[in-house]
Amino acid sequence: MNILAVDPGTEKCGLAVLSDALKVLDKKIVDPDVLTREIISFASRYAVSKIVIGEGTGSKFIKKELSLVELPVDVVFIPEAFSTLDARKRYYNDNPPKLFFRILPVSLLVPPCPIDDYAAVVLGERYLKFSD
Repeated sequence: MNILAVDPGTEKCGLAVLSDALKVLDKKIVDPDVLTREIISFASRYAVSKIVIGEGTGSKFIKKELSLVELPVDVVFIPEAFSTLDARKRYYNDNPPKLFFRILPVSLLVPPCPIDDYAAVVLGERYLKFSD
C-alpha cells in the first residue's frame, strides 16, 4: 500500500509518496497552482491507496480543489503540529551540517532550500505509524 502525503501551503506545497514500510518512493515541491494535477499524477504513477493532507496552511484551498475532481482513493486530513520542526530534523539527518554548524541544535539551523517535501514525508510517516 502506497500513500501520497501532501503538505499544502500558500506559496509552495510538498508531496511525498511512501510505502507502508515507511520507504520514501518519491518527493517534490510544487506550486499550489499545479498541486491538483501533481496529486493526480503521483496517485496514478505510484498506485496510491490513500492521500494524506496536512490540515494547516493551504488545506482549505486543497479541500476545495479536490472536491472538484473525482479521485478513486480516500483523502484524509491530519494535524500538522510540529511538522516543520520534524522536517528540519529529517532534512539535517539526510544532509548533515558542515563545520561548526554541527554543534548547533537543529532548531537553530535554517536549511538552505525549502523543505516542504520533507514536511510531506513527516506527515506520511505520522499517518502510517499511527493509523494501524
